[in-house]
Amino acid sequence: MSYFTRSRVTVWLALVAAVFAGLYVGRALRARTHSVVEPPPFPFHVGDVMPDVALVDSLGARVQSATLVQPDGAVVLFLDPECDGCTAMSARWEHAIADGAIDTARVFGISRAPAAATQPYRSAHGLSYPIYQDVEDTFLGRYGLASYPLEIVVGQSGTIRSLSDDSVTPIDAEEVRRLLTE
Repeated sequence: MSYFTRSRVTVWLALVAAVFAGLYVGRALRARTHSVVEPPPFPFHVGDVMPDVALVDSLGARVQSATLVQPDGAVVLFLDPECDGCTAMSARWEHAIADGAIDTARVFGISRAPAAATQPYRSAHGLSYPIYQDVEDTFLGRYGLASYPLEIVVGQSGTIRSLSDDSVTPIDAEEVRRLLTE
């Protein structure tokens, strides 16, 4: 075999080896990335008392979250207008309200986004429930709530009865009503 032919074979073998090495390294990096990007755990747990946090309504008035929850219990939706999962969750609860499964007065949203962003979001998606602003980022800063969407069912006692980031599964109205009375 001539020197020229050996050089070409060596170059091709090196190229094939580099491609396989790149595939191997890429697969290893993708596997590593998946384990690093797991969603954070919920900052709250079933049985915890729902934190009483100062929120701001669409007119700029301050309101305490405890007054929105008690005495009848509430469904609290943590959402962000830029989040597709939040939009799906919002639509899911709006359908439950429209079907009469839950009273609109028992559902409200909380967002870090200002009213200038949440009010057009409410209008664009036909939401009947209010969205309050956590303008001081209390839920993020004090409780570490960083992932959206999150829905929390708070019973009459003010304790968390259920929490979920599921924005697809149909709402079990009977179960929600039961949880709200606890």
